[in-house]
Amino acid sequence: MKILWFTNTPCSATEKMGLESHRGGWLTSLENAVHNRGGVELHIAFYTGQPMAPFTYNKTNYYPLHRKNTGSKSARYFNKLLNKPANDEQELPQLLQVMQTVQPDLIHIHGTEENFGLLQYHTNIPVVISIQGALLPYSEKYFAGIPLDVAKRYEGIKEKIKLRSAGRQYKDMRTRAAREQKILRHARHIIGRTDWDRRITRVLAPQSAYYKNNEILRDTFYKKAWTKNQFSETLKIVTISSDSLYKGFETIVNTARLLTEAGGINFEWQVVGLNAQSIIVKTAGQWLKADYPKLHLHLLGSKGEKEIAQLLAEADVYCQVSHIENSPNSLCEALLMGMPVVASYAGGTASLLENGKEGLLVQDGDPYSLAGAITEVAGTFHQSKQYGEQARRRSLDRHDPGNITNDLVSIYHEIIRNHQ
Repeated sequence: MKILWFTNTPCSATEKMGLESHRGGWLTSLENAVHNRGGVELHIAFYTGQPMAPFTYNKTNYYPLHRKNTGSKSARYFNKLLNKPANDEQELPQLLQVMQTVQPDLIHIHGTEENFGLLQYHTNIPVVISIQGALLPYSEKYFAGIPLDVAKRYEGIKEKIKLRSAGRQYKDMRTRAAREQKILRHARHIIGRTDWDRRITRVLAPQSAYYKNNEILRDTFYKKAWTKNQFSETLKIVTISSDSLYKGFETIVNTARLLTEAGGINFEWQVVGLNAQSIIVKTAGQWLKADYPKLHLHLLGSKGEKEIAQLLAEADVYCQVSHIENSPNSLCEALLMGMPVVASYAGGTASLLENGKEGLLVQDGDPYSLAGAITEVAGTFHQSKQYGEQARRRSLDRHDPGNITNDLVSIYHEIIRNHQ
């Protein structure tokens, strides 16, 4: 069976290309599992900034798609300033060429953020689309934590000049969301993993059949379990985030302030993925007049897989604070390690843990309930550890590589068999 993937990352080819990437590790895990199972000839296409010839690496055939920037630098700037959509018509021939070269039995598109899904309009080969996030619902929650006028007020002139302002990023997301709607409207086969993505695709992709297939996580988090016998004297909280408004960094700041003012517990809150130069960090700091060291917040920047696993093993509680998510891999990895977790009840998180059994769920954007939940966890070590143990058992089953791979190949066979 010949399968062609279109992905947002180069998967295992990052090693061949000499790239360092902390994104898309689960796709590399899935790629390796598919090879280990056998029976699938795998081809992967992805966008790259440099022209590259197709190559084979670790049994996979790769097709780098050079994303060309047409026109002068000034022309590109003004196109972005005018919020002109991506030149899909110019890039589509590359996608079609790969498809014609491979002649796959099935095309699997990972995510709706890119223009890969437009291929559906130009082929009779069966296409299945995996939902990662969903731009349209995400855009509805974009300013759930920090209002647009606040973001505009505290953004630096550099962000505005370089067209990286919150308003500009929101417009870009809405533009790509319109393309996503077009892709999903035509979709016939959807792969998801939460109640949230199943429900939204019943509306956004009404003609599609829905298949459930969970994710294989990064290998380190299967092997490294959380084994603490008591909480640290200073409670160690960890959150993994990114420089996006809807990720809820302002909730961390407000919660840390409440915990500091209440004085009931000593804590330090480590935030991975953000540093002092992150736009959201500077914006929230000015808006909320936050002194991060006094609030016991430590911004650790980007970290690799093994570094994150060690941080989680040494921490006491993982907090996920986003205003919208599907199934964030960072939360899944914390659950897989079996550590105490507090997460915002947003998007698909309720499909990942049962409140009061495998962790605690709180309303997104509510620092009072989040501070209370952290305090509750800190005061009930044995119960919190039990939640983590139950979460690990469920996660080992949900993210079992063999089951996931077998299920995916079965989905492929079913779609090909029923294709007309």
